Amino acid sequence: MKHIKLFEQWLADKSQPFLFEGGAAGHMAHPFDDKDLTFGDFKAMIDAGLRGELNFEEDATEKTDGQNAFATIQDGEVKFARNKGELKNPMTLSEFKNKFEGHASKLVQDTFQFAAQDLARLLMNLSPADQEKYFKNGKDFMNMELIYSQNPNVIHYDTDVIQFHGIKETDGNGNITGTNNKPAKEIADILKKVESDIGKTFKIIPPRVIKLQKDLDFTTNKKRFINQVNALEKRYGLTDSDEVAKYHEMWWRELIDKQFPTLSQDVKEGLLKRWAYGDKKSLNMRSLAKQIGPKEAALVKKFDKEDVAKKYKENIRPFEDLFLELGSVILKNASDFLAANPSDEAQRLRSQIQTAGSKIKKTGGADQVRKVEAELARLDRIGGIESIFPTEGIVFKYKGKIYKLTGTFAAINQLLGIMKYGR
Repeated sequence: MKHIKLFEQWLADKSQPFLFEGGAAGHMAHPFDDKDLTFGDFKAMIDAGLRGELNFEEDATEKTDGQNAFATIQDGEVKFARNKGELKNPMTLSEFKNKFEGHASKLVQDTFQFAAQDLARLLMNLSPADQEKYFKNGKDFMNMELIYSQNPNVIHYDTDVIQFHGIKETDGNGNITGTNNKPAKEIADILKKVESDIGKTFKIIPPRVIKLQKDLDFTTNKKRFINQVNALEKRYGLTDSDEVAKYHEMWWRELIDKQFPTLSQDVKEGLLKRWAYGDKKSLNMRSLAKQIGPKEAALVKKFDKEDVAKKYKENIRPFEDLFLELGSVILKNASDFLAANPSDEAQRLRSQIQTAGSKIKKTGGADQVRKVEAELARLDRIGGIESIFPTEGIVFKYKGKIYKLTGTFAAINQLLGIMKYGR
C-alpha cells in the first residue's frame, strides 16, 4: 500500500522529523517522542520502571531544574557556550560575563557569572592530558546544570551546585554529533580528588543517581499500563515489533480521509506529509485552489490554520498521558533527590498549585481560566496533586539513547507559567 511505502521511506531517512519529535539540538526526549521505538520497547520500559530497574545501560539519574550551560578548555583557557553559534566559537570568561551583564534579572546574571568564575579556575586544575582527553582543545563541551539557591525555577534547592551532565561531542562547527555521559562523573571525581570541586560560590557534582524501588502495586500497575499499550496497538492492528510512528501515520491518514473524503489521493498524500511529518514543502498551499477548487481549498487552509495543532495534541495525548503517569508512579518509589527536604518542597509545590489555581479560577480572564483548567485536568489524569515531587524527573539510557520520565513536572511547569505570566 502507498502509505506503508511512505512510512518505510520515512523510517529509512532519520533526518526527517516526525511532528511529535523535539527539534532543538540536545533536546532530551520522552519515550513517546522517539519515532524509532516500538510498542515492545514501551512495554520493556514500563516493566523495568515499575521494577525500579531503569539501569538498562547506566544508572538512572535525576533531571534537575536549573540553568543550562556548556564549558570547554581551548588553548589552555576555559571557555563557555549557551547555543550553537557559541559552540562553534566559545566565549572567554570575560566575554561570557559580559553576555549576562545588565540582565533583566540580577539573579540570572549572578548565576551565570559566578558559575563561570568558579569553572574558569577549577577546570584548569585538570592535567593537560585530561584537558585534551575530555575537551579535545575546545571541540567537545561539558554540558551542565547551574543550580543557584538564590535563583530558583520551579524546584527550590537549598544548595549551590554545578551539576555535570556529560560531554557533548561536536564537529567543530557547532553541531553536536554525540553524547558521552561517563565523563560527567569521571571529571567530577578527578576534581574532588585534587580538591578542586569547590569554588567561591558553587560546588561541582556528578549526575545525581536516583534510588528506585519496586512499585508496591507492581502487578496491578504493570497490567494497567500494558493494557493501555495493547489498546493503542489494537486500534490499527499493530504488534509489539511495530514502530510507534506507524500508529501516528495511520491516525493522521484516517483523520484526513474522514475530514476531506473527496480529495484526490495525491493531495491527501501531500496533507499527510504536511500534518503528520511536518513537511510543508510537499504541498503548495498557494496553488491549492487550482488543484481542488477555491471552496475546498478554503476549508483545507482553515483546518490547517485552526485545527491541526489541536489534532496534534489529540493524537499524542494517550502516549503522553501514559508516560507522564508512569513517571509519576515511578517517582513515588524514588528517593535521594537533590532537594535537601523533599517532603517539605513537595508540599510547598502542592500548596502553591492549589492556592494559585483557585485564585485564577475566581479572578482570572476567560482564556487564562481555560488554560489552567486544562492543565489541572492533565495533572489529575497523570496522578493528581499528591503525585507532585520535588524533581524534574528521571534520566535513563535505553538502546544507546537518553530518555526522560518527568511525571507531573510538565503540568506543574505549564501551570506556574500560566499563573505567573498568563500564557
